[in-house]
Amino acid sequence: MNHPDGSVRRIEERGQVVFGEDGRPERFIGLLLDRTGEGPDPAHLGHPTDAVRPLDPAAANAAAAKSGSTALSGLLSSRSDDSSFVLILTRALSRATTVADVLRVMTDIARPSLGAENLLIDVIYEDDSAWIGAAAYAEHLREELNGLRDQAAEAMRTAVAESRPLFVEDVAVYGPDGEVAETRSWAVLPLAISDQWVGACLFSFGGSRVFDDEQRALFTAVAGILAQALARAKLYDTEHQRATQLQRAMLPRRLPELAGFDSVVRYLPSTAGMLAGGDWYDQLELPDGSIGLVIGDVQGHSAEASAVMGQLRIALRAYAAEGHAPSEVLARTGRLLAGLDTDLFATCCYLQLRPDTGELVAARAGHPQPVMINCLQRRVSEFTVPGGPPLGVDPDATYPWTRTVLGSGDALLLYTDGLVETRGEDIDLSVRSMLGRIEDCLTAPPSTPSQPSTPSIDCSDADRLDQLADCLVQPVLEVAPRQDDVALMLVRRLAPAA
Repeated sequence: MNHPDGSVRRIEERGQVVFGEDGRPERFIGLLLDRTGEGPDPAHLGHPTDAVRPLDPAAANAAAAKSGSTALSGLLSSRSDDSSFVLILTRALSRATTVADVLRVMTDIARPSLGAENLLIDVIYEDDSAWIGAAAYAEHLREELNGLRDQAAEAMRTAVAESRPLFVEDVAVYGPDGEVAETRSWAVLPLAISDQWVGACLFSFGGSRVFDDEQRALFTAVAGILAQALARAKLYDTEHQRATQLQRAMLPRRLPELAGFDSVVRYLPSTAGMLAGGDWYDQLELPDGSIGLVIGDVQGHSAEASAVMGQLRIALRAYAAEGHAPSEVLARTGRLLAGLDTDLFATCCYLQLRPDTGELVAARAGHPQPVMINCLQRRVSEFTVPGGPPLGVDPDATYPWTRTVLGSGDALLLYTDGLVETRGEDIDLSVRSMLGRIEDCLTAPPSTPSQPSTPSIDCSDADRLDQLADCLVQPVLEVAPRQDDVALMLVRRLAPAA
């Protein structure tokens, strides 16, 4: 305020409003303090630090999409006030499914919006183990992070032990010579819901920074939203892991050594839900010396689907061990499934392969066609098996068989529909795309310094069968979340020794 002598005085006002019985302000009680000669008040900045700054929606959404947070696209607005930020963050975290998703949301939205340079989230699990996710550390700050890790961990432990946020406004960062190289400021937030501790979160800012009351309230609100999201994501991750372990336990632990053949398998669980699926594969050594190859898929994703898958795998092994032909094995398995107390059905492809001649007899129950791969000429084609309906649909169904020969050095591919199905795309088009991908893997042009590429894969080479399997599943690995399970089996007949 201006003084009568023309000078400018710095006046601080402190007080409170007194409300009347009707709830309306009645009077104000407080003090006016002349702070002119006392220097700046250490509790308040002349220009308070912005806790939330405006974001460019296009740039932020592009960063979110680049990090894999496709669910965040379109959430950011151009408003920069606190309430808008909290709404945006809440909506984004409500769509985050896994702990990794939550970290991406905090990195893509919360960290830049709050003006923080760095972010650490420490997640506590039921066995008291902790998993720390470090996000958004620039390359030149990683060495600095190592120097601050002990201090950061201690600050997080203190925040949890004292059940309150910590706002550290001046942390010394020491250089190699032992001198203070720079200072940083932290907002350390304990994360809890009810009586359950979820972890802690640390935002790091460059230089000294004073957190005013409004900013502290905002960070506290962020802690509450983040704790809820992390608790839900931890539960999802745990349940999904248990479901995946259940399904993996029903698959073969190891494949038998097949004389005269190489084989590889791949199994990728769905990442779009917490329930297990019913995909399975098997290899059988049959009494007459032939080899049984099985690939199947039980409808749906549930504990029941996994249980039915386990029953079908055992039944099919038993019928095959009795010496039945592929068509009879599928017919008996279908009648068994139709008699179970379930509404689920299953697709399956069963083949018998003779090691001495390469003769292949196949029957199919509503399953995708096998694929023949001529490794020498690098040609790919479907092995057409007429087949019948899925198992369990019709107890009286029959399954015609088809015969062919797997040539020396050639490979056979069996797979479930999760390898080719793409939402909104015709299944026939998806299959043709997969066949083209196999040919691309087999015939890729050689690399040059100007145009590096993946080397071609010779599937007649024993060391390259794994590479072909990796080439097939690579597009599926790039999809997040993965909507369906994927199982595949590659079997190659060895060429006779010279």
